[in-house]
Amino acid sequence: MTFEAEQLGESGPELASLLRDLRKRAGLSGDRLAARCNMSQSKVSRIENGKTRPSLVDVAQILRAFEAPPELVAEVSALARLANTEWRNLRESRRKGLGTRQAELKALEASSTHMRYFLLSMITGLLATPEYVRASLAHSPADTSKAVAGKL
Repeated sequence: MTFEAEQLGESGPELASLLRDLRKRAGLSGDRLAARCNMSQSKVSRIENGKTRPSLVDVAQILRAFEAPPELVAEVSALARLANTEWRNLRESRRKGLGTRQAELKALEASSTHMRYFLLSMITGLLATPEYVRASLAHSPADTSKAVAGKL
């Protein structure tokens, strides 16, 4: 999937509006949706108002709560991927923690049917040893033990 540069800024508000419309069409309140998705009502509100960009896992949970048909799931998931296609800055990664980011990637990987890797200068998957993973995260000043465990 390739993205045009002008698409990257517009997809977030479009995704927020679409999720709000789907919730209303399903006849659910924000509280009810939050309970079904095991997230706070304030998070649902921030997502629907475009103040927080939902992760792909959040979008999948919301669509499951709506019992959305497969075509709609594919369409909204593609929009969510587009909305989440941006560089994450180092400050955000440190704030959230590498363990949290690794948990997000683990959930995304578990829900995937196809995976492709291309990292020109990194060893991935089954070839990565614990020592290699620790060394690749050595530049981080944060505690990397959770991230190392998650990668392995």
